[in-house]
Amino acid sequence: MSEYDKEEAEKVVEPSEIENEEATVDPTEEAALDETTTELLTESASEEELEGAAEGTKIHEKEKIVPQMTADTTLAKKEQELADNQSYLSGKEQDHQEIVQMIHEAETQLADLRMRKAFIESGFSELLGAYQQYILAGDPISPIARTSLVEYFAYELLKPLNDIGLELSRTTYDTWETRHFSINYALDDSDNLIFSFALPTIDERYQVDAINLLKISPETMTIDVKDDQVLALIRYWSVERVFSVGQMTIFNHKLNQLLEHARQLGFTVNETLLDNTKVLRLNLQSEFELTEQVLDDIFIVAMDHPQYDMEKLGEDAYEVLLDKGQSLTVSKEGEQTALFVSSGEYHRSVIDFFINYEFLIPLMVRKV
Repeated sequence: MSEYDKEEAEKVVEPSEIENEEATVDPTEEAALDETTTELLTESASEEELEGAAEGTKIHEKEKIVPQMTADTTLAKKEQELADNQSYLSGKEQDHQEIVQMIHEAETQLADLRMRKAFIESGFSELLGAYQQYILAGDPISPIARTSLVEYFAYELLKPLNDIGLELSRTTYDTWETRHFSINYALDDSDNLIFSFALPTIDERYQVDAINLLKISPETMTIDVKDDQVLALIRYWSVERVFSVGQMTIFNHKLNQLLEHARQLGFTVNETLLDNTKVLRLNLQSEFELTEQVLDDIFIVAMDHPQYDMEKLGEDAYEVLLDKGQSLTVSKEGEQTALFVSSGEYHRSVIDFFINYEFLIPLMVRKV
């Protein structure tokens, strides 16, 4: 054994010595040790309490941030969201309704435009069918399309007037104009098409209202001429002197062209004083009495003309013989006069007849 090992061995302390040393601790040191231990324990307890309080606070904070979700809570949340967006949703619904309405209006306008386009491209047969469908049967149609349909249909009937400058009036609604007269067209209460004619007067100081002359019925395909208006025309010319012979001749000729055109389109023209397509064999009733003055005036003219003659057939009955085999028989019937007109073999209207034999007009019309 080395000297170092011997020294270390001698330093080994026996257990008994340790115990004795512990047993002999100084009381002052022991008190100090107890105080230190107590402080450490107190500090440790305070730290544990602080840590516990901190943990509690953290738990409460977590509970506030992430609350428990129940069915009632979810429903309440959805209701709140709906309430918060009600104004927005109402605006969307209003926008939706407006868009739907605009689409409907646009579709209606487009259908109307297509209908009007079809009318423009149509001939008489198609327009007649449309007239019967939309005017007579009453199928839905816009006011603009209805107006256009009536205008185009009227033009198809007035085509023979193109050679005298037929055109729509630039100043008057529903009116066509020519160089010699104008034509107003309108529908009556039964949706028949009515043509009224206005002739310019010789003297502009006197004006004559448009004469309601033709009634066109697309339902029955017939045309009626108002003969009382034909007689009014004769009176304006012969008695009132507001129209000239030339005006009457042209008007009578063009009116007969219209009637012939209507026949070609399929209309039936009822018997009329205007018709010059056949010979006259016509009975007329005049509202005027057969007076001696009228008979005397007729007799004077007949005697002055080499081709005329006048014969008495019986009491209050006379026959006026005219040229070209034509004649007029008159008889008194109370306060009125009965007439029978014969144009021989000539095709003439009543207007034609009285224009050629004006001295006979007082039998039919007079100045009131």
